[in-house]
Amino acid sequence: MTTFEYEIEIAAPVERVFAFDSTPENWPRTMASLRDFEVVEETDDGAKTRATYKLLGVSMEIDMEMTIVEPNGELLVTIESDEMRGETRNRYVAVGDGTRIVHRATYEMGESLLDRLLGPVARRYNDRQLRNHLENTKDLIEAEIEAESAAPA
Repeated sequence: MTTFEYEIEIAAPVERVFAFDSTPENWPRTMASLRDFEVVEETDDGAKTRATYKLLGVSMEIDMEMTIVEPNGELLVTIESDEMRGETRNRYVAVGDGTRIVHRATYEMGESLLDRLLGPVARRYNDRQLRNHLENTKDLIEAEIEAESAAPA
């Protein structure tokens, strides 16, 4: 099992950051590897989605389920596919006027020989994708806030 943990601070209130992250339609905007993304079902505490995830040029069909564990506090996303399974947890903490996201991803690849051979490369690729996801989230939210403050009243 592989685990990644990252933190990032975003110059926006927790409610704004949580609202952005808990809207699944925003995920393809922050993760370049997600393709053919669709929300399959809205649930009482989240959503079920389906997408294609490109990993090193290989497409994987993945099912994801987002659960709001604590409003404005924690999101859980489980990921299932034939090639990979895991989960990500985002915790949202107010830091002054901004928000710190603590992002923890845990997953395991399949057991085939090819999966084992590609494992180290896939880990580096996923490491970069997850860090970029957080940076893209920060950039998009902060750009939206800047555009709103620059707009004439």
